[in-house]
Amino acid sequence: MHSAGGNTSEAKLARRDAILAAVTRASERLSEPLPWTTLVPDALRILGEATRVSRVYIFDVERRDGVECVSQRFEWCAPGVTPQIDNPALQGVPLDAGGFTRWGELLRAGEPVFGDIDEFPESERPLLEVQEIKSLLVQPIFEGKRWWGFLGFDACASVQSWERVEVDTLRIAALLLGAAIHRQTRESQMLEVQKLEALGRMASSVAHDFNNVLMVIAGAMELLKGELDAAGARGIARGTHCEMVDQALDRAGTLTRRLLEFSRRQTGRPQVVSPLELLRREEPLLRQAVGSKARLKIIDGSSGSRRVESVCIDPTEFAQIALNLAVNARDAMSKGGELTFEVSTLDATEPPASFDRMTDGRWTLIRCTDCGEGMTTDVLAQAFEPFFTTKPRDRGTGLGLSTVQGIVTASGGHIRVSSTVGHGTEFRIYLPVASAH
Repeated sequence: MHSAGGNTSEAKLARRDAILAAVTRASERLSEPLPWTTLVPDALRILGEATRVSRVYIFDVERRDGVECVSQRFEWCAPGVTPQIDNPALQGVPLDAGGFTRWGELLRAGEPVFGDIDEFPESERPLLEVQEIKSLLVQPIFEGKRWWGFLGFDACASVQSWERVEVDTLRIAALLLGAAIHRQTRESQMLEVQKLEALGRMASSVAHDFNNVLMVIAGAMELLKGELDAAGARGIARGTHCEMVDQALDRAGTLTRRLLEFSRRQTGRPQVVSPLELLRREEPLLRQAVGSKARLKIIDGSSGSRRVESVCIDPTEFAQIALNLAVNARDAMSKGGELTFEVSTLDATEPPASFDRMTDGRWTLIRCTDCGEGMTTDVLAQAFEPFFTTKPRDRGTGLGLSTVQGIVTASGGHIRVSSTVGHGTEFRIYLPVASAH
């Protein structure tokens, strides 16, 4: 008996050492200067072989129509184990409606979920049993302060117990993965800022040069009209062709101003204003923008004693934000529908601000929701890129959402977007309340 106990202890120590070594190797892999998505498969393999489980996987969390859902994104399987990466039942699983409320509460609080499936609540078993899981360990992944998803380990061949030291060691693996995601997200955001600054300088240069050319053309046009008047050809000077030139000059001047607006992100004159009142003031223009096929609703999202708080932003630029979003929604709802602007104030710890990883403080949130055709993942990833557009060549410049993002950022705010093909799009604009600006 003593010998058997000794062998068991040695096996446990060997397993712990293997897991610790695997976490170290996975950490080294994830620290390489490559996109984390290309490094994850090898990291999962390293962890899976060390823990001797059947599957190691990663799920991310996303908000769909206000509901937190999880989807499997990566997976490693031991030889002979049935993969689940293409299982539709593991895509877009709503935590609460799916019976996994307990998981959401624990993982959001930074706590793991682990144990034998037979000991889990009845609501959680069906989805786990169909995958032949006998025991599991799930560790939360945080990107900064935001709960990003989870790293999971499934034992399908037999029940596998998890010692606390193993749970804690594999928690380190999840932390390292979250750090890699966060680091590359920040790097991507920095590159985006640099790209926008370069495009802004280019747009400013083009606008000034173009404006100089327009001034020459406009001056020559006035001289030409004067000469025609002097020659007794007043009808020609005021005729259709000269009028067409004047109209073209006006349109070119408008384009120049738009380019300058794009290049000068902070030229507005911020004022302490109520977003709700501004939207109501702009309501006639917004109704015209969405067209006769669509309905427009402006909702006061106050609840209880909490009122909508003011923000610091240029009113004209705010109107530009609303108009751009309205025009985008109209184009997405070719068959009609409803566009909703809802304004509320909330703390960073409250959803959806907590899900959208807002920094500490109070934010006034403007939610713009349509029921249009939605955006694919690829389109969504490029939505704010300058000059990117899915519209025909003569119907858009691709500067609308980029301009919106620039104004929001210059005002100390943030913009987030979520969309599902066939189910519409939601833009969430967070502006710091005036007292916190």
